[in-house]
Amino acid sequence: MIEPFIWMLKHKDFKKHFGYLLGILLKFFIPAIILTVLFFVFHNNFSFDIQFLFLALIILLYIAPFLCLQGYLWELAGNIISRDWDIEANSVYNGKIKQVYKIELPELRTFKLVWRGIASVVANILMSVPLLLLVLSSSILNIIGCTYFGTAMYENPSYIIAMFGAFFIYWFLVPAFLWNYANRDSVVAVWNLRKAIYISGNYTGKYILNGTVFCFFNSFFSAVTSAIFSLIFIFPGITHDIMNNYLAFGILVLSSILVYLIYIYCVYVDAYLLGTIAPPHEG
Repeated sequence: MIEPFIWMLKHKDFKKHFGYLLGILLKFFIPAIILTVLFFVFHNNFSFDIQFLFLALIILLYIAPFLCLQGYLWELAGNIISRDWDIEANSVYNGKIKQVYKIELPELRTFKLVWRGIASVVANILMSVPLLLLVLSSSILNIIGCTYFGTAMYENPSYIIAMFGAFFIYWFLVPAFLWNYANRDSVVAVWNLRKAIYISGNYTGKYILNGTVFCFFNSFFSAVTSAIFSLIFIFPGITHDIMNNYLAFGILVLSSILVYLIYIYCVYVDAYLLGTIAPPHEG
């Protein structure tokens, strides 16, 4: 199960693509630095709004690079889903051959990646609609129970089991919904319940294994990134006025770059785990 974490290092174009993804951050990082310097130099001469600066930095350092990386993730996941097989054997044949995945990395077109990133946000919002409906229906049923029966529905064991089952099924099918979105590149693909049940039901072992690794891997790196950003707050007075503290701002920038590098790695791991929950012929 180590392959999802190292496969990208063996790809001949990985360095090129890694440099491109890192360059995306620099494209937005340089304007952020210029904007910040201008603020520090001229904020006494002009009515620069600190809220405007914060918003601009968030867009340049986080939202724009995030959309690019999200677009790259889904393009890569789609390529992995439709992957080909290749055969590897020793130069001196010893009777052993090895089947390996032949994966094409996405096209390096920034506009296309940003557009796919925006679409992925829409797809995730649409995917959350069934969950919101479950929560809403649960609330409505509890209100009806309290109004007409004098007791909340959550006190009924049958109701608890039914609602728990519905929430469990939803979360269990999330990887399949995402797989289908990556495969079809359609925001409404996350509502294809039939395909999600087919994928999760026919490849259950691989589906559960990849899904479990996916959850633990992303939980671990979420904790790591939270720990990195928490370093900002160990310095006295930084939380009070971060933009007027050059040391704090420097730590924030370095932390952002480090988290971005980690996220690039996560993109390759997540795309592989998601794209390989089903065999290539399903793509």
